[in-house]
Amino acid sequence: MISRLGPIFLCAALIGQEVPPVSTRQVEAETALIQARLELAAAQRKLATLAQTDELRRLEAEATLRAARSEAAAVEVDAERSQLQRAAALESARKSAALAEGDRRRTEIESEIRLNQAQNTLANTRLDAVASLAAAQKRASKLAYGIKVEHPLNPLINGTLHISDRRISFNGPVVDELAKTVSQQIAFYNIQSEKEPIFIVIDASPGGSVMSGYQILRAMQTSKAPVYVVVKQYAASMAAIVTTLAERSFCYPNTVILHHQPSVGLQGNMTQLQEQLSWSKIWCDRIFIEVAKRVGITLDEFVKQMYGATVTGDWKILGDEALRRHWVTDVVEKIAEDSVDELSAAPRPAPMQIIRRNAAGKAQIVLPILQPGDAWMMYDPENIYLAR
Repeated sequence: MISRLGPIFLCAALIGQEVPPVSTRQVEAETALIQARLELAAAQRKLATLAQTDELRRLEAEATLRAARSEAAAVEVDAERSQLQRAAALESARKSAALAEGDRRRTEIESEIRLNQAQNTLANTRLDAVASLAAAQKRASKLAYGIKVEHPLNPLINGTLHISDRRISFNGPVVDELAKTVSQQIAFYNIQSEKEPIFIVIDASPGGSVMSGYQILRAMQTSKAPVYVVVKQYAASMAAIVTTLAERSFCYPNTVILHHQPSVGLQGNMTQLQEQLSWSKIWCDRIFIEVAKRVGITLDEFVKQMYGATVTGDWKILGDEALRRHWVTDVVEKIAEDSVDELSAAPRPAPMQIIRRNAAGKAQIVLPILQPGDAWMMYDPENIYLAR
């Protein structure tokens, strides 16, 4: 019990002891120390705050400086860009002005050229108009107005033969081109009329290819419209056969008609020559038999009379005798070309074949190559034509 109460009594004894008094100066000093410490801490905090503020201000100042520098650089770049743009715009404007000046000058030149062309065209048009007018006036002076071509079924009227515009020219050597032209024209005139006569007009022809002549004969014989042959100067050989075998044939009293045997150019060995000669004889006799029938004698008698008239067999007679021997059907004193309504220039001669000179230096016209089995029915005493 006493042991438990001991601490209590001890505490009471201690409390009951007297505490020495603390001096005011000491308290003040401690208070001042604490206050100083607090102020120091506050100053330290303030200093730290100031340091942070200065850093921030420095950073802000640096950022502001960098921004200012960047802005200044950007302004400088913009200024340089603007200057470059202004320079480019100025150069572009100069180029545009130069192009515009070039275009303007080009336009002026083109306009001047077009004006000159128009003036030249106008001048040429005037010249052409004057030339056309002169040509028309010249042509008009050569035209016969008011002429109406008649097509009488019997063209021999009061001793005058009237040749209508159904006219076919037959001149020069008888070759394929002539045969084709004559045959086509006969067919054309048949389309126009199967009753009105067609006129083959021979000014001068030495004859030519038997096959080409046969083509003309067949066109004449198969024509529904009558085909009449008119000889003005002479018709020899194949041309004479065409004349004699025509339904009607007309000539002047002094027109020359010549018949003779055909000539054949052969080459090869003896057997080939005999075959070619035999074939040519058969081919030509078929045509000559028709001629002999027309004149009223046999073929042998006709050949005999040829060589009785001349040693060469080239039997030529004038128109009035040709009428008596039935080589032509009519002899006339006058031939009227009713279809001539324009005074045109003289026709150009037909183009010749190749011209060569023989050993004697004489010019010869080379005839076209004949078809196989063909022969020449041509009168050529001067050897003007050269057969190949």
